[in-house]
Amino acid sequence: MTKLWQKGYRLNEQVERFEGAQNSALDTSLIRHDVWGSLAHAAMLKHIGILKDAEYQALKDALRSILELEQEQAFTVSPADEDVHTSVENYLVAKAGAAGKKIHMARSRNDQVLVDLRLYGKEQLHSIAAKLCELCTALLDFADTHADVPMPGYTHMQRAMLSSVGLWASSFSEALLDDEQLLSAAYHLNDQCPLGSAAGYGVPLDIDRQYSSDLLGFSRVQHNVIYVQNSRGKIEAAIVQALAQIMLDLS
Repeated sequence: MTKLWQKGYRLNEQVERFEGAQNSALDTSLIRHDVWGSLAHAAMLKHIGILKDAEYQALKDALRSILELEQEQAFTVSPADEDVHTSVENYLVAKAGAAGKKIHMARSRNDQVLVDLRLYGKEQLHSIAAKLCELCTALLDFADTHADVPMPGYTHMQRAMLSSVGLWASSFSEALLDDEQLLSAAYHLNDQCPLGSAAGYGVPLDIDRQYSSDLLGFSRVQHNVIYVQNSRGKIEAAIVQALAQIMLDLS
C-alpha cells in the first residue's frame, strides 16, 4: 500500500521496521486526544460558518464513535496509516464523506501534532501530580510514626551522627514538594492552545482561536503563531526535566 508520506522511492524494509517499530503503539495512546482536538476544531468551524449543521453532526457522530471504539481497544493505528492523524482522517472520510476532509480547513498537521501532545501532557501531568501528593502524604505519615526510631546518619560513606527514620523519610517529602513546583511550572507552560498556528504563519481565515482553546480546557491561547512552532520540543523538554528531577530525588 502506498503510504501518505512516501517520497517515490523504496525504503530498506529492515530500516523502516527498526525506525517505525513503536510508532503505531505510541500513536495509539494519542487517539482520544486527536479526537478531542478534532471535535473542538469542528465545533469552531461550525461556529464561524465554515461547516454546515449536517456536516458538523456527521463529524461529531463519527468522532464519538472513534472514542467508543478506542475504549474497547477496537480502534487502532496501523503501520500503513503511519500515524494517528491519518487513521482518524480515514475513518472520518469513510463515515462522514467529504466533511472528513473539510475538517482540515484552517488546520495543519503541525496543529494536530501539537494539540495532541499538549492534551496528552495535561492529562499525564494531572495524574502524576496527584500521585506525587499521595506519596508526600504517605512519607510524612511514615516519618511521624517513626520520628523517634534511631538510625545512623552517614557522611563520606561512614556512620557519623545519630539521626532518625523520621528525619530521613521527611527529607524525601520536602524534596518532592519542591519537585511539585517544577511539575506545576511545566504544566503551566504546556497549558497553552496551539490550534490556529498551521505551519507557523497562521491561516488566511477569521478563525476563533479562543473558542477552540476554551472547548479543550486550556487556560490560554499561545498567541504568536511562529513561536507556537518554535516551542515544539521546548515544552516537552521542560516536562521531561521535571519528571527527571522526581526520579533523581527518589533514586
